[in-house]
Amino acid sequence: MATTDENRVEGPPPGGDAPSGQPATWTRAAKRYGPIAAVVALIAGAVVVFGGGGGDDDGSDGGGGAVAVSGDELIRSGPMTPQRAELEGVDDVDFGPRCDTETGRIALPMVLVPPCVEPFEGDNGGATSPGVTGDEVKIIYYSSDPANDPLGAAMIGGIGADVNADTAQEAVDRYADIYNQYFETYGRTVVVESFIGSGASDDVAAAKADAIAIAEKEPFAVIGGPAQSLSTFGPEIASRGIVCGPSCSGAAPEDVIEEYAPYLWLVGPTPDQAAALTAEMVSKLAGPGPAAMAGDPAMQGQDRVYGIVHYDTAEGEHQPVFEALASELGENGIDLATDVEFQLDLARMQENARTMITKLKDAGVTTVIFYGDPLSPSALTAEATAQGYFPEWILGPNVLADTTIFARGNDGQQWKNGFGLGLNPARGERSTTDAFRVYEWAYGEQPANNTVRVLEPPVRTMFAGIHMAGPDLTPETFRDGLLRLPVRGGGPTIPQVSRGEHGVWPAFDWGGVDDAGIIWGDPEATGVDEVGRDGVGMYRYANGGERYAIGEFPDSLEEAGVFDVDSSVMVYDQLPDEDQVPDYPPPSG
Repeated sequence: MATTDENRVEGPPPGGDAPSGQPATWTRAAKRYGPIAAVVALIAGAVVVFGGGGGDDDGSDGGGGAVAVSGDELIRSGPMTPQRAELEGVDDVDFGPRCDTETGRIALPMVLVPPCVEPFEGDNGGATSPGVTGDEVKIIYYSSDPANDPLGAAMIGGIGADVNADTAQEAVDRYADIYNQYFETYGRTVVVESFIGSGASDDVAAAKADAIAIAEKEPFAVIGGPAQSLSTFGPEIASRGIVCGPSCSGAAPEDVIEEYAPYLWLVGPTPDQAAALTAEMVSKLAGPGPAAMAGDPAMQGQDRVYGIVHYDTAEGEHQPVFEALASELGENGIDLATDVEFQLDLARMQENARTMITKLKDAGVTTVIFYGDPLSPSALTAEATAQGYFPEWILGPNVLADTTIFARGNDGQQWKNGFGLGLNPARGERSTTDAFRVYEWAYGEQPANNTVRVLEPPVRTMFAGIHMAGPDLTPETFRDGLLRLPVRGGGPTIPQVSRGEHGVWPAFDWGGVDDAGIIWGDPEATGVDEVGRDGVGMYRYANGGERYAIGEFPDSLEEAGVFDVDSSVMVYDQLPDEDQVPDYPPPSG
């Protein structure tokens, strides 16, 4: 493998230097992933994090913020749920009018909802934690101000996403109103307060000032953050004993999550888990052999020569996760002829792409594995075509590069020559997705903001942790609440989500999503993207969007259904049976 110094494509550090006094470990790790979501924090179609727990009863801990109990003991130590009632042989629990007694879950028309809990009566303990009183739980929802981040706003708005902070907060407030009625909050009302960022997402000084300003409000938790400055924002939040909820901590690697446990919670799998899924997928579907998927006929008869293009920082701080991926590929007989690092630099993206494609060509690479953000493939594929270079493309660990809204920016002549890791699930019509469905069910109309598929899930996650924590709400009991949630999902349009010890991962699971689908690009297909725009170019989900946990990927392209149009799906007209939800009467008021 070529050394990283030889192959790094230079650019200024995304987000700039961290201020003095910032925890060094977080700085290194957050820079690995924070910047790659810099202009996509509001994009619809992000995977849902919700649930986890159960599993082995060995009492092991997960690193920092040790988990004192697990499995049955963890269920028994929490509020009364159907699972706890069964363990204790209790059969006369009244779970109240908001419970679906047939499923044992609260009666919301969504797949990823928690178990019912016995309605609370009595003393909730009052002020059990900062941001918690006897009457209220305060959560801050951070939003970017388009006026302060015009480049990000222009790029987001340019692909059809709504950047209006007012309609976003209105949607968040209305979801909170629904969930305060259905989730058990133990005599408290969960209040989600808006905070508008004071600077652009890459303004480190503004990020630190915002984190301090938020901490001075003494919330229990924070959702969201300035995506390109999470290496500053995150530690300022977590180090003050405030829960850094989904989309506040970026895609922090496991060592960082453990260091700051129980304060950091992710949206999707950890980067370490995504790398493991990628290694298995590539080794089974595109292992050593002819590069048959290449767009260049001359390459199709050649044995594969692998190269990887992957995001990094100027300091090379992304190296540990990349090395884990390279090592796992090597264990499966896949050696990298070259690796080309890059930094996300929007102003120089096309210039850097020219250098990267040249290096891949010079190394004789037939098979390019891409690992990074959703914008760089556009520049890379355009440059590859300009240079007459048509290799196989494999999409590995990524942030939203597996969405049609971004794939339409890629050169279709290139992107059809391969397949990828679909962390996001197959899609149904927008009205069938959880966020849109529950809003229309409750209010009789669609939300004014088209990014609610991103706005809603973190709110629901916070309510779920509170619901399962019990009346003594602290960051530790919130953690236990999330770990108590049973494994849910796993259908074509709903990822399997879990946390803790449940037998899916060999180590303690700090991530959210456990599985992934397999996708490929069809440049001639037409349909709607994640924000409802009709257009040409779509991702197809292989085998109807079937999803695979670690150890479950198919053994061949044929078995996986890659390039089989008939067995693929782009957007479900009607959700598959396993993803259907009961039809409940809406709230009366």
